[in-house]
Amino acid sequence: MFVPMNHAHPVTAEPLTAVEIDGLLGELGYLETLPAVGHVEVAADGGLTVWLDPTAGEAPWLDAPRPERSPDVELHGQGAPCRALVDHPRAEHVEMFFDGLGDPMSAPRGWWHARVWLRAA
Repeated sequence: MFVPMNHAHPVTAEPLTAVEIDGLLGELGYLETLPAVGHVEVAADGGLTVWLDPTAGEAPWLDAPRPERSPDVELHGQGAPCRALVDHPRAEHVEMFFDGLGDPMSAPRGWWHARVWLRAA
């Protein structure tokens, strides 16, 4: 007698989320060392496309006061900000700004800007 076996299908990984970054200043290896980053691609215009793993855990919120020095990394892009871009294990302080109105021509989905201060390695 043949008895069909029903196996639960393994859970497939969620697709990575692509985020466009118009500019990055500061520590060049910052994005590659973020826990949620799966892949970084440089566009022809100098911008970056970063694929983030939405299942990666979030870093704790930071309450430390802003350090008395320039930020180590600055990022900006169009659309809504993505917290995974600033959740770095070495982050000492993070400031993120969002302008939801943006500009009808150059940033119709708004724009965001982030400043990140890193602890010494």
